[in-house]
Amino acid sequence: MGTPLPKPLPIVVLVPGAWHSPAHYALLIQMVENAGYTVVTAALPSLNSHDPANQSVARDSAYIRVALLEPQIDAGKEVLLVMHSYGGCPGAAAAKGLSVVERKERGEEGGVVGMVFLAAFVAGEGDSLKGKLPGGVYDSWVVENTQTKQLIVDNPQAVFYHDVEPELAQKVILELKTQAEPSLSSPSPSPAWPDKGFDGRRAYIQALQDRAIPFVAQDAMVKYSGVGWEVRQLDTSHSPFLSKPEELGDVVLELFRMFGGLEV
Repeated sequence: MGTPLPKPLPIVVLVPGAWHSPAHYALLIQMVENAGYTVVTAALPSLNSHDPANQSVARDSAYIRVALLEPQIDAGKEVLLVMHSYGGCPGAAAAKGLSVVERKERGEEGGVVGMVFLAAFVAGEGDSLKGKLPGGVYDSWVVENTQTKQLIVDNPQAVFYHDVEPELAQKVILELKTQAEPSLSSPSPSPAWPDKGFDGRRAYIQALQDRAIPFVAQDAMVKYSGVGWEVRQLDTSHSPFLSKPEELGDVVLELFRMFGGLEV
């Protein structure tokens, strides 16, 4: 008998945050791909939308599930789900019922083997990102056009990239797009993160210098979630994928190896 082939590495599905596109995560994607993983990602429908009034968390979530998760999982592949910022809302909902544990119980192959929240929102069913903000109002750096239903960011270098090398920060600022307002104010569908199928398979990477989602808010979302998390911390802004991509990559890969080694 020949030597059995090694188990293939899971596919990494990366969900961007609001205003951001896959281009912003290029350094992190390169690190993960250099470690042998395949990364699948896409801009969400709520980004730079021509129909912003009809966007929502649910619409983004359905897109993530149909376009990014199901093509991999239906082929029997395992998936690692990484979500940044707003991406935690639609991303966690998209994974509902798709954990590798739940699928095995149904006699199905593949599934989500772990989820990583990167300075991301942990939303319950019916929660909106806006509703979780103090007073239910947007921060002063969020500029809303009530006629077009679009949001832009005032001074993104200070909010997102204060520890990023200035030349790189200016480059990525030019790549920011408008965000459809209803995506941040609409209710989140039922998320997967509280489900038992993700016990031992959910992680949160906290950004200690975050000015977009302050550390105290990140910490509270984890502590009051009612479930256990693998928590890691980086002394960075909201964008460690730009300011400390190697350090972030090491943490992400460590979590990937941990999830991949779990028994199903």
